[in-house]
Amino acid sequence: MRDQTVNDLLRLKNIAELKIRKDMIAVVIRDNYKNYKSDYNKSYLNVYNLNFDLLFSYDGNIHSIDFSDDERLLFADGRYINILDAKKWTRLSVDTSVNVDAARWHSGSVIFTGSKKPEESEDDAYYFEESDSYNDLFIMDFSHGIKKITEDINIWEFDTNGSDIVLIASDKPQESSWYKSSVYIIVNNRPVKLYDPGFRQIGKIRISNDNKIAFLESIMSDRGVVSGDVILIDQNHVKNLTENYDRTYSHVEFINNSIYALENHMGNFSIRNLNNNEIMAIGSGIVYPVFSPMFSYDDGNFVYAFSDKNNPPEVIISGRHSGRSSINSSLLDLDAYPGQLIEWESSGKRIYGFLRCRNKDDPLIVYIHGGPTSFSYLSFIDRTSVYLGYGFSVFMPNYRGSIGLGREYAESNIGDLGGMDFEDIISGIRYIMDKKMVTTDRIYITGGSYGGYISALALFKSDIFKASVSLFGISDWFSFHGTSSLYEWDRIHMNDDPYADGKYKYYSPIMMKHDVKTPVLLMHGINDPYVPVGQYYQLYRYLKDHNKNVRLLLFAREGHGFTEKEHIIRQYEETIKFFNEYK
Repeated sequence: MRDQTVNDLLRLKNIAELKIRKDMIAVVIRDNYKNYKSDYNKSYLNVYNLNFDLLFSYDGNIHSIDFSDDERLLFADGRYINILDAKKWTRLSVDTSVNVDAARWHSGSVIFTGSKKPEESEDDAYYFEESDSYNDLFIMDFSHGIKKITEDINIWEFDTNGSDIVLIASDKPQESSWYKSSVYIIVNNRPVKLYDPGFRQIGKIRISNDNKIAFLESIMSDRGVVSGDVILIDQNHVKNLTENYDRTYSHVEFINNSIYALENHMGNFSIRNLNNNEIMAIGSGIVYPVFSPMFSYDDGNFVYAFSDKNNPPEVIISGRHSGRSSINSSLLDLDAYPGQLIEWESSGKRIYGFLRCRNKDDPLIVYIHGGPTSFSYLSFIDRTSVYLGYGFSVFMPNYRGSIGLGREYAESNIGDLGGMDFEDIISGIRYIMDKKMVTTDRIYITGGSYGGYISALALFKSDIFKASVSLFGISDWFSFHGTSSLYEWDRIHMNDDPYADGKYKYYSPIMMKHDVKTPVLLMHGINDPYVPVGQYYQLYRYLKDHNKNVRLLLFAREGHGFTEKEHIIRQYEETIKFFNEYK
């Protein structure tokens, strides 16, 4: 066995989507990086039998898989919708002329969402927010071609039971409008609003054969990072099925007249039948895809992708059949690192997180997840575990505002971003130090997005860190509101008026009065639409003007996060080098 490296992380195959139908399992497997100047991470569609023998494979920009009743497999690839006849293994490909976002079978037809890319011309000036394309709903009938169903409404998600179509949609197409979405149903080819969640966000919508509608609802930080309580609409009656549970739900399905939900309790996953509370345990780790875990069911079998601290991610089948894929078997020569659940109290509130440590005196990296309504977890190999291969321990606090302890916990830092959630992190460090779980005085902090904000905030609120590596985070909430494409997100999470000279100023690092002593390395993608790179230009200039130890590393072509292979390698190399420089 050998230590994990960054190159091993790049070899990891992410399981992005899966679906079971009778004796076939379709899986979308995605590379963990993009190639130089590529537009997407290459993905692969593999179709297996229940023994995980490979029956069919196809590569491209693949997503949105769905089986028909007669076992035809639908999948999207860029502008193309593909239909695979699993009996003859022949493939029909249709150019939709739009960028397909999602597709599903709808009786014998296909419904899909997509938007047209603006045509290029020499006069490419445009009015801001006035020419953005809607993500429309289309139907593809094999006799009559493609027809657009919706106008002037942006479709984020949809589901169908073969006759009715339900939507999560907003009245504007901008990314930030997702935070103001509602539930609709299509009536006479027109969307009719059924439910408005108010200040909360919704996702993972499902409709049953008898027209019950289920979805997840909570404060959510990022589109696609979906978790919360399970809400049921039954004949216009709305009910929260998991109200006040100390668990978080990230996927829901109607199965045999019952509602099944994927449950996360402090990183311990299970599938719960919400009708009778029966549980099928999965284990402590992470269900894939990481930011929007899912499962699929058919004919007595559940399938899901799972990794714990001892096993790389694989597709698991459980039920009438049992088995495990070998998608990441090439990683089995790597060391499996220890990890443990940590619980502590912070200002009277139970907080949890995870510690990965081989030697108590190894230098400690405090890794702050983004979101904030996301969480850190234990898995065999991920963006945190590889640090152990370079001689570090890693502490991953799931501060208030994280998921895994129910909706109240996830919403408990609203209006206090960088306040008590930051104190949760500091108290967690003190706890593991007091308990002698680690004995080093070399403590570092890093994180991206909201984790980048916290690791920048740490410069101004604490001197315990030897160094900070802060990735694409926020330094000035007011300028963030004016320049980010997520301007509704900060209003909701800050719970304040950005123009009131209140919380937006109070929680902005560059507005804080502190003699910064911690060296900091900032990293940012220059094309980031969510946290614009100007946030780190401001922080860099502030620290430089005050003669502080700061460097800024910029990545061309990158948005919110680093995706190209060489950029990921550079991020880790520079982080490890920077931390080892300050002992």
